[in-house]
Amino acid sequence: MTRIGIITCANCTQDASCASVVCLADLRKRRGFFEHYPQDEPLDLVGLISCVGCPTLAAPEKILRRVKAIADFKVHALHLSYCMTAVCPFVHQYKKVIKEHFPGLELVLGTHQPNRSKEEFRRGVKELLCQTLNAPQTMADLIRGTIKTPEE
Repeated sequence: MTRIGIITCANCTQDASCASVVCLADLRKRRGFFEHYPQDEPLDLVGLISCVGCPTLAAPEKILRRVKAIADFKVHALHLSYCMTAVCPFVHQYKKVIKEHFPGLELVLGTHQPNRSKEEFRRGVKELLCQTLNAPQTMADLIRGTIKTPEE
């Protein structure tokens, strides 16, 4: 059995109301970044936690507490969600510090297979995070393709 943890983007989960349904669906169906696990071996989702947000210079050190919260439960692999790999300004720093402090932990940069380009996804997330209160939309709207994004 492969024990898996997932860290998601705090902005996407908290401010854009992402419930990680696409990440979890691809885990269950072994699609996207979960397809490399042996088909005859069960996958066990041990924990799902959001990152620490965008805490400026302290980000690399603060992420270690989140990783430890999952790693303490003997996970074999830690996935940084697709939103983390697409929009996080700290993802490369996170990768470096996680590998240094948790060398035995497989670090996977991604969860679900994206259904749009990274640039389109980034514009959609920006629109969700900067929207007015008059017509709030959520990550579900972006996933369904019902959100309109301005051209950059």
